[in-house]
Amino acid sequence: MTSGRLAAATLLSALLGGPALADTLQLTTGERLNGKVVSDEGPVVVFDSEGLGRITVARERVASIEKSVAKEDEPPAVAAAPVPDAKAPQVEDRTASELPQEKAPPPSAPPPEKREDLLRLWVDQGLRYQIVQPVQIPTPFYSGESLVREEVRVTGRIGIRLSADVAGFETSHGLAPVPSDAVLRTLRFYTNGSWSPTTTYALQLGVIDGNPYLHQANVRWTEVPYFRNVNFGYIVVQQTLENVLPFGGTVFMEPALPVLAFAPGNRMGVTTDRQLWGDRGALNLGIYSVGADPGLNFGDETQSLLRPTLRLTGLALLDEQRKGGRRLLHLGASGSLTIASDSEVRYRARPESFIAPYLVDTGNIKSRGAAFVGTELVWMSGPFTLQGEAMVNRINDGDRSIYLTGLYATTSWMLTGEEAGYNKAVGVPDRIIPTRDFSWKESTWGAWQLGLRLSYVDLDHGSANGGRMTEATAGLNWWWNRYLRWMFNYNYAIVEGGSTPGHLQVLQARIQLMY
Repeated sequence: MTSGRLAAATLLSALLGGPALADTLQLTTGERLNGKVVSDEGPVVVFDSEGLGRITVARERVASIEKSVAKEDEPPAVAAAPVPDAKAPQVEDRTASELPQEKAPPPSAPPPEKREDLLRLWVDQGLRYQIVQPVQIPTPFYSGESLVREEVRVTGRIGIRLSADVAGFETSHGLAPVPSDAVLRTLRFYTNGSWSPTTTYALQLGVIDGNPYLHQANVRWTEVPYFRNVNFGYIVVQQTLENVLPFGGTVFMEPALPVLAFAPGNRMGVTTDRQLWGDRGALNLGIYSVGADPGLNFGDETQSLLRPTLRLTGLALLDEQRKGGRRLLHLGASGSLTIASDSEVRYRARPESFIAPYLVDTGNIKSRGAAFVGTELVWMSGPFTLQGEAMVNRINDGDRSIYLTGLYATTSWMLTGEEAGYNKAVGVPDRIIPTRDFSWKESTWGAWQLGLRLSYVDLDHGSANGGRMTEATAGLNWWWNRYLRWMFNYNYAIVEGGSTPGHLQVLQARIQLMY
């Protein structure tokens, strides 16, 4: 039964001042029923409810019974239940992210409820839905009455994630020409929500070249004994910081070179995670398997039967009361073991453009697996952010170890003064929410961000002859509002060794929708 029905019934009783219905039944679920106790002996309580009629409630589901006795000169007292305020401010829903939120916001207030409603839809930062199915189980020993049970209630939101890219290229120093092009980079439809206070779900389906694919499908349980939080399904691998960033949370159009080469994207897996040191740290331990997502721009081509992964992050400094804006220092590390199912591993990377070809590529390396270690650093001070990662991937090819390495450093500045969010539950920066939306009428210009990045990846060591690439990127981002962003990137890449040495300049733009 919903709190809306109970509150409405209670309020109606208070206004009418009915003298006979003066008792209150408090359930273990927190609900309060106003009415009249008919019988409270034996294993059940028979109750005449104002809003639900005569019902029978199992004794173990009753927390307390309050019987009001009317005085001679006073009307009977009726226990008032709180009436939810549909206009009450809600916790800001920064994202419809595929990542667990630091603190789950309360569900937004739906439209006024009708008894016959099974599906309700409304718009609140996305299309919201609520599916309600009342469940009443007949009591075997009391004919004509029913045993009260909670309603099956599923709440969630439906949305879309879209990116469209256009890029032009100029090559030199022997690199073959790369044609300019425009592509639909991302088109994904998602739904996420919950069906109990401790169970949430997420599903994302994408389309590339007219072919559908699965990007995410998982169930998450919280408050699990011994494990705290558990995820199961097709999910993002908690390896490297930029692999974990939510959609719309990156400063540039694509991740940095070493992330493109070593990050495994999304895989089938099961994980457990928890916050540490209050809320200043996060630990994620997962076991992943195979995966293939054509919507992700990652170069780890290894199909792993088993990939145990560990990621640990913490806030070495956190000052949220600083006058000049929040200041924090994030430190983190991740590691994984790759057990190759076909006794081969492979790593490759594009020059930070989804339209460009792969310019460094190890090809297939005979090996039964690899070991990865990466470190993370994020410094946030008001509108300024410094972020960097360094990583090494060790491959044993039988004769001797192969070490593939990479690192990057990114600086970004919000020209309009906004601060990026930070998800403490996962240990990642969150996306920007403009202080003022773009509007000709109001003469406001949204949010503007300037970013610079230098990245390097080395896939050339031992028997691996994948080449080395160094790239500098400048980016300008313009948020019209929380849903729409324009991105402009200029990249200059230098490739040495491998099969495609040379220089490449990239000028590219993206329009990105997050609804």
